[in-house]
Amino acid sequence: QACGIRHIHRLDKDTTGVVLYAKNEWTHVLLDEAMREKQIDRRYAAITQGIFKAKKGLIDAPIGKDRYQPGKRRVAPNGDQALTHYRVLGQWKAGALVEVELETGRTHQIRVHLSHIGHPLVGDTLYGGSSNRFHRQALHGERLLFTHPITQQEVEVHAPYPLDFKQLLEQMSVN
Repeated sequence: QACGIRHIHRLDKDTTGVVLYAKNEWTHVLLDEAMREKQIDRRYAAITQGIFKAKKGLIDAPIGKDRYQPGKRRVAPNGDQALTHYRVLGQWKAGALVEVELETGRTHQIRVHLSHIGHPLVGDTLYGGSSNRFHRQALHGERLLFTHPITQQEVEVHAPYPLDFKQLLEQMSVN
Protein backbone atom coordinates (compact mmCIF):
# COMPACT_ATOMS: atom_id res chain seq x y z
CA GLN A 1 0.00 0.00 0.00
CA ALA A 2 1.42 3.35 -1.04
CA CYS A 3 1.76 6.15 1.44
CA GLY A 4 3.42 9.50 1.22
CA ILE A 5 6.68 10.30 2.90
CA ARG A 6 5.99 11.25 6.53
CA HIS A 7 8.06 13.24 8.97
CA ILE A 8 9.37 11.66 12.16
CA HIS A 9 11.55 14.55 13.37
CA ARG A 10 11.11 18.07 12.03
CA LEU A 11 12.40 21.49 12.99
CA ASP A 12 10.79 24.85 13.70
CA LYS A 13 10.71 27.35 10.87
CA ASP A 14 14.10 29.12 10.72
CA THR A 15 15.87 26.33 12.67
CA THR A 16 18.53 24.56 10.59
CA GLY A 17 19.75 20.98 10.82
CA VAL A 18 18.91 17.30 10.54
CA VAL A 19 15.36 16.11 9.87
CA LEU A 20 14.09 12.53 9.67
CA TYR A 21 11.43 11.15 7.34
CA ALA A 22 10.01 7.67 6.80
CA LYS A 23 9.57 6.54 3.19
CA ASN A 24 6.87 3.95 3.90
CA GLU A 25 4.15 3.18 6.40
CA TRP A 26 5.98 0.36 8.21
CA THR A 27 9.13 2.38 8.90
CA HIS A 28 6.93 5.32 9.87
CA VAL A 29 5.21 3.21 12.55
CA LEU A 30 8.54 1.88 13.87
CA LEU A 31 10.36 5.24 13.89
CA ASP A 32 7.35 7.03 15.36
CA GLU A 33 7.31 4.49 18.21
CA ALA A 34 11.08 4.93 18.70
CA MET A 35 10.53 8.70 18.97
CA ARG A 36 7.73 8.22 21.52
CA GLU A 37 9.91 5.80 23.52
CA LYS A 38 12.76 8.38 23.54
CA GLN A 39 15.04 6.09 21.53
CA ILE A 40 15.98 8.79 19.01
CA ASP A 41 18.72 10.98 20.44
CA ARG A 42 18.38 14.58 19.22
CA ARG A 43 21.21 17.02 19.85
CA TYR A 44 21.11 20.73 19.08
CA ALA A 45 23.50 23.67 19.14
CA ALA A 46 22.06 26.96 20.39
CA ILE A 47 23.63 30.39 20.63
CA THR A 48 22.11 32.15 23.60
CA GLN A 49 22.25 35.50 25.31
CA GLY A 50 23.67 36.05 28.78
CA ILE A 51 26.25 34.43 31.02
CA PHE A 52 25.34 31.02 32.47
CA LYS A 53 25.85 30.48 36.20
CA ALA A 54 25.63 26.68 35.82
CA LYS A 55 27.67 25.15 32.98
CA LYS A 56 25.20 22.27 32.63
CA GLY A 57 21.77 21.40 33.87
CA LEU A 58 18.30 19.99 33.38
CA ILE A 59 15.35 22.26 32.74
CA ASP A 60 12.23 20.47 33.98
CA ALA A 61 9.32 22.83 33.35
CA PRO A 62 5.95 22.01 31.75
CA ILE A 63 5.08 23.80 28.51
CA GLY A 64 1.62 24.94 27.40
CA LYS A 65 0.10 27.35 24.92
CA ASP A 66 0.37 31.06 25.58
CA ARG A 67 -3.24 32.22 25.97
CA TYR A 68 -2.43 35.75 24.81
CA GLN A 69 -0.44 35.02 21.66
CA PRO A 70 -1.46 32.26 19.21
CA GLY A 71 1.47 30.14 18.05
CA LYS A 72 3.54 30.99 21.12
CA ARG A 73 4.27 28.59 23.99
CA ARG A 74 5.21 29.25 27.61
CA VAL A 75 6.15 27.47 30.81
CA ALA A 76 2.79 26.73 32.45
CA PRO A 77 1.97 24.63 35.54
CA ASN A 78 -0.83 22.84 33.66
CA GLY A 79 1.27 22.29 30.50
CA ASP A 80 2.80 19.08 29.19
CA GLN A 81 5.93 17.73 30.86
CA ALA A 82 9.08 18.97 29.12
CA LEU A 83 12.71 18.05 29.91
CA THR A 84 15.72 19.77 28.35
CA HIS A 85 19.37 18.98 29.16
CA TYR A 86 21.94 21.67 28.39
CA ARG A 87 25.72 22.02 28.52
CA VAL A 88 27.64 25.25 27.90
CA LEU A 89 30.38 24.62 25.31
CA GLY A 90 31.61 28.20 25.05
CA GLN A 91 30.90 31.30 27.11
CA TRP A 92 31.60 34.88 26.03
CA LYS A 93 30.51 38.29 27.27
CA ALA A 94 27.91 38.50 24.51
CA GLY A 95 26.45 35.03 25.08
CA ALA A 96 27.13 31.29 24.92
CA LEU A 97 27.25 28.26 22.64
CA VAL A 98 25.11 25.60 24.28
CA GLU A 99 24.61 21.93 23.46
CA VAL A 100 21.01 20.87 24.05
CA GLU A 101 19.47 17.40 24.29
CA LEU A 102 15.74 16.81 24.45
CA GLU A 103 14.03 14.13 26.51
CA THR A 104 10.63 15.34 25.32
CA GLY A 105 9.64 17.07 22.11
CA ARG A 106 7.28 19.94 22.82
CA THR A 107 6.67 22.72 20.31
CA HIS A 108 9.38 25.40 20.68
CA GLN A 109 10.74 23.49 23.71
CA ILE A 110 14.37 24.64 23.50
CA ARG A 111 13.36 28.22 22.77
CA VAL A 112 10.86 28.34 25.66
CA HIS A 113 13.11 26.60 28.19
CA LEU A 114 16.26 28.61 27.53
CA SER A 115 14.28 31.85 27.60
CA HIS A 116 12.64 30.69 30.85
CA ILE A 117 16.03 30.39 32.57
CA GLY A 118 17.09 33.82 31.30
CA HIS A 119 19.01 32.79 28.18
CA PRO A 120 16.87 33.41 25.09
CA LEU A 121 18.32 32.38 21.75
CA VAL A 122 20.08 35.11 19.83
CA GLY A 123 17.66 36.32 17.15
CA ASP A 124 14.57 34.72 18.73
CA THR A 125 12.33 37.77 19.09
CA LEU A 126 9.27 35.62 19.93
CA TYR A 127 10.93 34.50 23.18
CA GLY A 128 12.88 37.59 24.20
CA GLY A 129 16.00 37.32 22.06
CA SER A 130 17.55 40.29 20.30
CA SER A 131 17.67 40.40 16.51
CA ASN A 132 20.52 42.94 16.43
CA ARG A 133 23.13 40.32 15.48
CA PHE A 134 21.05 37.61 13.81
CA HIS A 135 17.91 37.45 11.63
CA ARG A 136 16.48 34.15 12.98
CA GLN A 137 16.67 32.05 16.14
CA ALA A 138 20.24 30.76 16.53
CA LEU A 139 19.28 27.08 16.78
CA HIS A 140 20.72 24.19 14.80
CA GLY A 141 19.70 20.51 14.88
CA GLU A 142 23.20 19.12 14.94
CA ARG A 143 22.76 15.36 15.30
CA LEU A 144 20.28 12.49 15.26
CA LEU A 145 21.24 9.07 16.61
CA PHE A 146 18.86 6.12 16.24
CA THR A 147 18.60 2.43 15.40
CA HIS A 148 17.55 1.78 11.81
CA PRO A 149 14.10 0.13 12.03
CA ILE A 150 14.89 -2.58 9.45
CA THR A 151 18.65 -3.28 9.61
CA GLN A 152 18.95 -2.58 13.38
CA GLN A 153 22.22 -0.76 12.62
CA GLU A 154 22.97 2.37 14.62
CA VAL A 155 22.56 5.46 12.43
CA GLU A 156 24.22 8.76 13.30
CA VAL A 157 23.46 11.77 11.12
CA HIS A 158 25.26 15.10 11.50
CA ALA A 159 24.50 18.47 9.95
CA PRO A 160 27.40 20.92 9.91
CA TYR A 161 26.76 24.46 11.13
CA PRO A 162 25.36 26.67 8.36
CA LEU A 163 27.44 29.66 7.29
CA ASP A 164 25.35 32.29 9.13
CA PHE A 165 25.59 30.29 12.37
CA LYS A 166 29.39 29.95 12.01
CA GLN A 167 29.68 33.69 11.35
CA LEU A 168 27.61 34.50 14.45
CA LEU A 169 29.85 32.21 16.55
CA GLU A 170 32.92 34.05 15.26
CA GLN A 171 31.36 37.44 16.12
CA MET A 172 30.40 36.25 19.61
CA SER A 173 33.85 34.88 20.42
CA VAL A 174 35.67 38.14 19.62
CA ASN A 175 33.29 40.42 21.57
